[in-house]
Amino acid sequence: MRKISNRQNRLYSFILMGLIFAGFLAGCATVGKRFTFAGPQSIVIGTTTKTDILKQYGPPFRVGYDSGRVKWTYGYYQYSLFGDSQTKDLSVTFNPNGTVATYDYSSSNPHEVAGAVKQ
Repeated sequence: MRKISNRQNRLYSFILMGLIFAGFLAGCATVGKRFTFAGPQSIVIGTTTKTDILKQYGPPFRVGYDSGRVKWTYGYYQYSLFGDSQTKDLSVTFNPNGTVATYDYSSSNPHEVAGAVKQ
């Protein structure tokens, strides 16, 4: 039987630790940018503008169109293999004049869910 040298033993240990670390990283992932929803009173349909939304939330995470209207989405998605995942989305659709036409906010944050269930 061939004896493993100290140098090889350290190399194998380093590789094993790297694989374990990579496994932990694979167990969780975060996408998007953190944001705090200021509540329904912070967005007034027909009055709040794109500039107001930019000041409050910064640049959107994702942009698109909803029935021909510009739509901005703010999203934060934290997934975990070993614990609870948390996600939240704020989608804002604008009228042609730049004011908010509709918006939608949803969250899986336990505190926000508990607060909404009590209402």
